[in-house]
Amino acid sequence: KECTPGSCPESEYWNSFNTGATNESGFTALPGGWRYFSNGSYDRMGSYGYFWSSTEFNNNNAWYRILSYNYSGIGRNDYGKRYGYSVRCIRD
Repeated sequence: KECTPGSCPESEYWNSFNTGATNESGFTALPGGWRYFSNGSYDRMGSYGYFWSSTEFNNNNAWYRILSYNYSGIGRNDYGKRYGYSVRCIRD
């Protein structure tokens, strides 16, 4: 079943609701944005959820996953470990 605005508990935290979102996994991702290492400020809160992976890319970077208000899939990329992304523990 596709969530409609207001029908998913987490939808109130997103600036814009992703009409393709279903939350069928039960992950209930929140758009925490990210934190700059240099000055501690936050960016993209309410629009994107960045989540660190437990997998290292190299000595300076690690893999992360991104959820967006305008894309129903999940992205993967690497970025500097000094940045503040969300961490969620997931049980297999």
